[in-house]
Parts: sequence; C-alpha cells; structure tokens
Amino acid sequence: MTQPVRNGSEKITLYSGNYCPYCIRVKRELERLELDYEEVNADEDGRETVIRLSGQRAIPILTIGDEVLVDSGNIIRELRARYAA
Repeated sequence: MTQPVRNGSEKITLYSGNYCPYCIRVKRELERLELDYEEVNADEDGRETVIRLSGQRAIPILTIGDEVLVDSGNIIRELRARYAA
C-alpha cells in the first residue's frame, strides 16, 4: 500500500494515532504538499514499529525512504524544505 512520492524514488510512511493533534498537523501538511503517503495507525498495529524506529512511544513518526523523522514541528519543517515549491 505504500505509494511513491511524486519524484518516484522515496516512500513516505506516517505513523500516527486517532486522537493525536500533532499527527493531524502532519497529515494536513502532507496533503497540502500533495504528497502520497502510507498511514500506519500506531494505536492499532504500529506501536512496536514506532518504538523500533525511534526508540520512543511518541507519535507522529514519519519515514522518508530509510530516514526517520520525529516531532511534528521538525517533520513539517523538513517536508517544506524538501517538497514546497
């Protein structure tokens, strides 16, 4: 279900939760930038992966290819730096 980003070389995956306002901010930014991404619900089936990727239980976590980004503010800044026109 993972879809490539517009440039076709990097896959984006967002690990988020149903009631996480920080996750909603990141989702809105991904949609604003028109980026394709896979969303994994960390509350249901992705918590172990979140811990493995980041060493913490906090979400959101965003992966771009093999790179792991944490903290919604940092994630949004990185998305804008990479993909904003």
